[in-house]
Amino acid sequence: MKALTKRGIIALMAFALLLAAGCAKSETVEEGPEEPAPDRSLVIGYAEQGVTVVEDPDALAKEVEEMLKKASEPGIALSYKNDAVSEDGINFSCYIANSPDNKYDAFVQIFADEAYQDEVFLSQLIRPGQAFESLTLEHELPKGDTRCYIAFTQVETVDGEQSVHAQTFFTMDFHVI
Repeated sequence: MKALTKRGIIALMAFALLLAAGCAKSETVEEGPEEPAPDRSLVIGYAEQGVTVVEDPDALAKEVEEMLKKASEPGIALSYKNDAVSEDGINFSCYIANSPDNKYDAFVQIFADEAYQDEVFLSQLIRPGQAFESLTLEHELPKGDTRCYIAFTQVETVDGEQSVHAQTFFTMDFHVI
């Protein structure tokens, strides 16, 4: 008998999960009075038309392997100082870096509101090991303290095409004195 390969084991595990789901679905249920359907307005339903079962078991194994590979990658290393300071509300002294521990170029997007609507800064790419020590915002922040919301986005280039690799969010306090 042939030894199972990693791909074969993954395919068997996927098959076992599908079989278990089918068995659980086929349990008998006593019918009782019909209850009103719950409000599912915020639930994304399953596609019923235009979909099919994956016919190539190698394709499923490849997807699982890719998912496991991505899960084993390290997360995003952050390097920043929590406070940025300005006298005019536009030009800030700060420190936001793409940590040398990161593998990918990144860009920074700063919002002056927690709804991520008031964008005050959008950078170009910075390489791992580079940092911003000063920023010029798109518009002036008021005197006092403003909690800003920062999107730190890693970008990877594959075959000349850029795409988002990973993204994380954090806050910083911007002080206008």
